[in-house]
This record gives sequence, C-alpha cells and structure tokens, in this order.
Amino acid sequence: MLEHGTSRVKMCFSLRAVTRHLCKKYRATLGLLSTDKLMITPAIMSSSSPGNSGAIEGAAVIQHLHRDGDNTVAYRQTGGKSPGVMFLPGFMSNMNGGKACELEKYCRRAGLAYVRFDYQGLGDSHGHLQPGIKAFDVWKSDALAVLDHLTTGPQILVGSSMGGALMLLLALERPHRIAALIGVATAVNFTQPLSYTEAGKSEGSSHPPAEELKYVTPRDFVDKSYQRCLMNDPIEISCPIRLLHGMRDDTVPHQTSLDVAQRVASKDVEVILRKDGDHRMSQERDLQLLTRTLESLVKNIETDCYSGESKL
Repeated sequence: MLEHGTSRVKMCFSLRAVTRHLCKKYRATLGLLSTDKLMITPAIMSSSSPGNSGAIEGAAVIQHLHRDGDNTVAYRQTGGKSPGVMFLPGFMSNMNGGKACELEKYCRRAGLAYVRFDYQGLGDSHGHLQPGIKAFDVWKSDALAVLDHLTTGPQILVGSSMGGALMLLLALERPHRIAALIGVATAVNFTQPLSYTEAGKSEGSSHPPAEELKYVTPRDFVDKSYQRCLMNDPIEISCPIRLLHGMRDDTVPHQTSLDVAQRVASKDVEVILRKDGDHRMSQERDLQLLTRTLESLVKNIETDCYSGESKL
C-alpha cells in the first residue's frame, strides 16, 4: 500500500537460536591513497549534501573530542532528556547534512539530548589520517568514543549509509546503551569497488580534482570477518530497529534493508520504503519520515519505561 509516496513493509521476525559464532572481531579498511591526506572516492556512500554548512538557527557550537596525536573529532551537542539521539554520517560525509541538521531541530523542539559529529580526517575535525591507517576502523572507534564519552543513558542511533553499518557494530558492542536504531539507506555490502559516481549528482557539490579520484578495491576496504558479520551472519541485536530506504537508491539497493531485517534478532523491526526516495533520502518528505519515525520510537520507549518493561 502506498501512502504519500511511502511504502511500508513492517516485519517482525522470531529468529532461531544463534549457534554460529558472531562477529566478535571485525575490521574494515578504506584505502589511504595519498602521502598527506585521505584521498578516497568522495560521497559514494554518503547520503548528506556536500557543501551544506549545517548553520541552523540556534545550532550547537562546534567542540572537539581529542583522539590520537593532534587529531580530533568535531561535534555539535545539544543537552536534553533521555533517550538521547546520536547521528552517524555516511562514507566521506559530515555532520552538516540535511538529515543531521533536521534531527537537531527536532531534538531541540522535543527536548531530547542530541549529538552529531565528523569522523577523523573529515569535515571540521582537526588533523588527518596517515597513510596505511585503516580508516573504517578509525571511524568506528570515533563513533564508539562519541557514544562512550559524550553521551549518557539510553541512546537512539541514527546511521546514514555507511553510518548504518557502524550503527549496527556499536549496538553489538554496547547493547546496554542502545535503546533503538534507525538506519537510513543502510549499507552493509562492501564487496564491489567504490568509484566516483555519486558526488556529482547533488547540485552545488564540490568535487576534488579529477587526478585525485581513486578506486578502492573490496580487499582494501573490508576484511572477511567484517563482511561475514554484516553480510551473512545472524546479527544479535534485540532493540527496536527501523530501516528507511528509497526504492530509487542506485548506490545501496533497498533489498539490503530487507536482508538486514531478516538477520537481526530483534522481533521489533520495521522496513519502511519510500517509492520515490533516492540514496540521500534528504527530500522534505524523507526528512519528515525520519522525524516521524524517531518521534514514534521515543514515545514507545517512554511508554515502556513508564510501564516498567524497559530492558535498559
């Protein structure tokens, strides 16, 4: 059934007992192809608009979480009540995209704690990644540091594209901290070469010089244990999960969200498909769907806490 361009597929799965060893260890890599800066194909896994300043009225000021050496993770944080909300950007993206800013506006209105951030080497973060560093591991550790050091109490993680993969990994490592997950065009299949095909689609996007465009092979991008964890194994996450995906997504097929929904252990899973949504999912209707989904989850969590059913 279509409703204002949105197809809802609600799924509740009761999975059999997991007997296989799940991803206790996972590594993923992005090739570092320059001597002094990160040079990876931009925006191929990004779902936010390059060039968006993130300057919204009353926006939180930029602060920095210190990491290794002189590197920092830049972040904007708004105080409020629980459950808090944490946004994880996509590949080569930053905290100033349309979804991240719209979520901050909503959280300010609702009085919810909220944090958005830039991975090391990207956006407003200080420093850069050295050659040979496995960027995906660094960015996953950045997200975990933001969760551990900048947030308190139960959190709702919102992951965009590659940020959806990181969202799942954080939920595996910190299940007691995660109240719910919202994935937007969640990307878990990194077996295909990454190429510069997406960034030019957004009007006003800034592109690097042509000679800087590189390819990252699957072998450079992710190791087998990580691929097995997110692409094949059952995923031992039991919190409520909402997976939003555009059916016109030509970067991450919407069937990916259906596959993830089948493999997670949670019985409270909804896959929500936008028939005219693309990979970025940043149209006005997309943003409205995102905030409605968040609002519904918050109400459910508050109701469970009030009735004493919360597991957090």
